[in-house]
Amino acid sequence: MSHASPETDTSVEPVRKIPSPRMMSGQLTVLTILVAIVPLVCLGTLGYVFHDSSYRAKVRAILGEQAMSAAQGVNAFLEEKIANLRQEAGTTGLAELSDPARLRERLHTLQDAYQGVFLGLDILDASGMVVAGTGPASASSAAADAPWFQQAISRPQFVSSLGMRDTQLFITVRIASGQGPWLLRAHLDPAQIDDRVRLFQPAGPGGSFFLDRHGSADPSASGSSTRETTAILAGQVFPEGRPVVIDARDDRNDMRMYGCAPVKVSGGILVIHQAMDDVLRPLAKARLLGLAIMLLGAAGIVATALALARRTEQRLLKAELTQQHMQRQLVEAGKLAAIGELAAGVAHEINNPLAIMMENAGWIEDLLSSDDPYSDENVTEIRSSLQTITIQGHRCREITHKLLSFARKTDTSARVVRVNPLLEDIAGFARQKAKYREVEIRLVLDPAVEDVAGSPTELQQILLNLVNNAIDAIDKPGGLVELSSFREPDAVRITVSDNGQGIPADVLPRIFDPFFTTKAEGQGTGLGLAICRDILSKMNGTISVDSTPGNGSTFRIRLPLRSAV
Repeated sequence: MSHASPETDTSVEPVRKIPSPRMMSGQLTVLTILVAIVPLVCLGTLGYVFHDSSYRAKVRAILGEQAMSAAQGVNAFLEEKIANLRQEAGTTGLAELSDPARLRERLHTLQDAYQGVFLGLDILDASGMVVAGTGPASASSAAADAPWFQQAISRPQFVSSLGMRDTQLFITVRIASGQGPWLLRAHLDPAQIDDRVRLFQPAGPGGSFFLDRHGSADPSASGSSTRETTAILAGQVFPEGRPVVIDARDDRNDMRMYGCAPVKVSGGILVIHQAMDDVLRPLAKARLLGLAIMLLGAAGIVATALALARRTEQRLLKAELTQQHMQRQLVEAGKLAAIGELAAGVAHEINNPLAIMMENAGWIEDLLSSDDPYSDENVTEIRSSLQTITIQGHRCREITHKLLSFARKTDTSARVVRVNPLLEDIAGFARQKAKYREVEIRLVLDPAVEDVAGSPTELQQILLNLVNNAIDAIDKPGGLVELSSFREPDAVRITVSDNGQGIPADVLPRIFDPFFTTKAEGQGTGLGLAICRDILSKMNGTISVDSTPGNGSTFRIRLPLRSAV
């Protein structure tokens, strides 16, 4: 027989607790929200990153194309004017060009043909002297010392710095003569250049300016760039003639986007710039719209998840109530099964006092039928028989009261339970059944055991179920079932031990499963231990078992003290 003492008690397996419907619905809500919102956030983040990069790339490409288109327009305009000037130099002789009157006529012809693009014409000899000229720009009599002259005299054609077009903008073509190369110079209207650039300049705040390779620029036009930015722009290289776009800070320390394109005729650079805030304003609006959509979507997900959780919680509550009702029915069924097992013993226990009562009643009848029923001796015998009948009647009433107390509907309300008297009642209940099986029921009670909190009828059912199982497990003479109580620091431990056949190792993990039984068909429902475990879980108690095949089993119940609950 397996027996447990306070020193040798093994650790108990805690009863698994089922989460409440509110907790389950809360977990379901959180899981649903996470499953729905995490992909939404991931998609929103990816969309934001890709849209941001693609938008920036597109804006840079557009600004570069605008700069390139404007540069090509300026380049085509200057090439056309150079071609016009070269035609004049080729069709008009040098002698006629040196005549101021004839030169003025040629200027008027060009102005009529090209709507005021040409502002003046000059003819310069090899020394840089203005031989003939028109307009105020020709007042200078010598240009030999000007930085541009040496470049112009050495080239077939020349364009002045476009960055300084507000003060002077001219083109030259070289004319061969016996006295060395001469220059035919035409002064152009700078507004014509601005008009062609303005066609491709982006709408809104922004601007454009020209740079030469030395970084010289029109101060009024390039006022948005710092010296460092201007130097960076002037040093740009254009692979295969493609435009270049860079981000740099302006004189206000704000970020700007600069689109650069080469002007091949002049050798300079056209720069179109725009503030970064203006460029990215549509992107910011798109971000806000995307964020609003994400927030609305998240709000919809949360609202839907909460609504589903509420419905789920209501269904779980309904299912839990149904389960509790079914569990109560199972408990009552288990009690009826236990009563059925006790019926034979209880009937025999009641039968003995009834037989004694009937025997004494017959004896009284015989005495009353005698010749002298009222003799002192007969009266004494009658009174003795009546007293015996009364004693046996009280005994029967006590037995039936105990049986009715166990059979009445289970009261699940928690009360103070005295453990040792409860074990004594269980032992008294089961002794008659144990007597038929030749099984001894022994009590080993610790007087220091304190009260626990629980349902007395439910604890009674648990213990009676374990005792009945222990009696059924004994299939040999000399069987012993021991009920013990032990005091622990914060709990009371109750053990039910037997020296029966034990539980096989492969069956032991399943004995608490509903509808699992090792008894023969028709002798057990498989609900007893499952009901015991569920009842104990509501009392914050635990149940465990140790068993060795052939050496019996020990079930251990651990209940917290009433003061520790």
